[in-house]
Amino acid sequence: MKKLYIVMAALLSATTIVTAQDTFLNDKLIATDDVNGTSRYVGMGGAMGALGADISVISNNPAGIGLYRKSDVSLTFGVVAPNKSNGWKSSDARTYDERLARPSFDQIGFVWSMKMDADKVKYLNLAMNYQKKANYNLGFYADNANLGGLSQMDQITELANAGYDTDYNLAGLAVDNNYLSKDAQGYYNPYRGDRSQYTKHQRGSSQAFEFNLSTNISDRVYLGATFGVDNLSYKSWSEYRELNTDALGNYGDYSLYNDRAIDGTGVNGKLGIIVRPIADKPFRFGLTMETPTWYRVKASTLFDLTDDVNNVRTKQLESYLETTIRTPWRGRLSLGSTVDKFLAWGVEYEFANYAKTSMGYPSWDWKDPYHSAYANTTDHVMNSLTSQTLRGQHTVKVGIEGKPTNDLSIRAGYNFVSGRYKDNPTFDQYNLDSNAMNFQTSTDFMTLGAANIITFGLGYKYKKFYADMAYKYRMQNAKFYAFDTSFTAPGTAFAADNPTLTNAGIQPVDVPLNRHQVQLTLGFKF
Repeated sequence: MKKLYIVMAALLSATTIVTAQDTFLNDKLIATDDVNGTSRYVGMGGAMGALGADISVISNNPAGIGLYRKSDVSLTFGVVAPNKSNGWKSSDARTYDERLARPSFDQIGFVWSMKMDADKVKYLNLAMNYQKKANYNLGFYADNANLGGLSQMDQITELANAGYDTDYNLAGLAVDNNYLSKDAQGYYNPYRGDRSQYTKHQRGSSQAFEFNLSTNISDRVYLGATFGVDNLSYKSWSEYRELNTDALGNYGDYSLYNDRAIDGTGVNGKLGIIVRPIADKPFRFGLTMETPTWYRVKASTLFDLTDDVNNVRTKQLESYLETTIRTPWRGRLSLGSTVDKFLAWGVEYEFANYAKTSMGYPSWDWKDPYHSAYANTTDHVMNSLTSQTLRGQHTVKVGIEGKPTNDLSIRAGYNFVSGRYKDNPTFDQYNLDSNAMNFQTSTDFMTLGAANIITFGLGYKYKKFYADMAYKYRMQNAKFYAFDTSFTAPGTAFAADNPTLTNAGIQPVDVPLNRHQVQLTLGFKF
């Protein structure tokens, strides 16, 4: 039986991943490490920041809209499918989906190109576009038989002894329903799990609604500005089961269920320029600066615990919190050129320092102390965790387009996206005094590795009409942790009461996140 001394715990603060927002969940919501847009854009790996003349460059270089000399209307849709594994074993995972493929509506927009009579300004173009930025759809199962003698309830006990047992979080639910025992020294955990099983379904996406003004100056310099309104829509359903073998070899302990919904809206701006430095050469380069996106996010979670031995389920509680998120600045450099009318190529580099992501709390009308005390504040503690966990991300894109005939195009592209997590990130339970701890309802978190994206595309035009197809294969792995084990460090209350478990930890579960996508764009230029 594992006891925690409340006197020691009172001197310390605790944390875990939270229902509303935290470093890991914020990163999942705001990441833009995929290539999405029209099929031509995707087919070339998004490396079109200097080439322009495609509506999807409205996002990565607004000046690219300035290369249009005709108006354009386009629509893009397709299907996304996970790369299913053949099975799983202990301490491993598989991704899955209820359906082999899910439809995806990816883009719709138009460009209105106006030829000017001025000597220098050749065209003035206006554009509006809807475009999916990220796809959250995912299902996975993680079976971990390497808990190292620890239990998720150890971490929940830490939170309860540190005073984080509110009416809005998991620690409060465990205390109120006697999942934790108590003696004169404080709460302690009666559970010791042999293994854990975790199942998760998540749905939703991040979308951008963008408005652009751009111009062409002497066919040498192209300038553009884009104003964007982003929308976040995320839903997930998860169950964590902890299993323990009794004397008869039967399994049973408890289950934790979370039903989460997150919605948010943000705004941002982008400025871009493309320069053709040599008058009689098609080579050009582009520069883009993108402001942070300022989000306001609302998160709500329904959660409960079930005693699997006695088949008794607690009353379901709701946790609700509003936060603000500010993403990092982004900068892009792009190069591109054409060879006669038969070949086009592009290269692009992007940098964003995710360690600068910031979280805070907006104004609230709530009367309870858990919300009102933090209204209009910045969560400096959570932001410090973000800077310790995340780092700058480098993205390299290359793309090529060949035209064997005037009407047929063949495309290929590649993206490398570096990992934005530092090595072995953890939650330091004893140094995070964040308001978000009052609203935590689960303990799992996931870290993402580098991503590699391969794309291919075909295009065909007939008079003013065109049709493009693209195939994308995204490869990425992640590490899943059912709970953090910082509470086992030497000098902690847990280590003092359980010396044989000092520095004990759980092995992460490797989760493959590979997926395929096929899409079609239909368009009309006039």
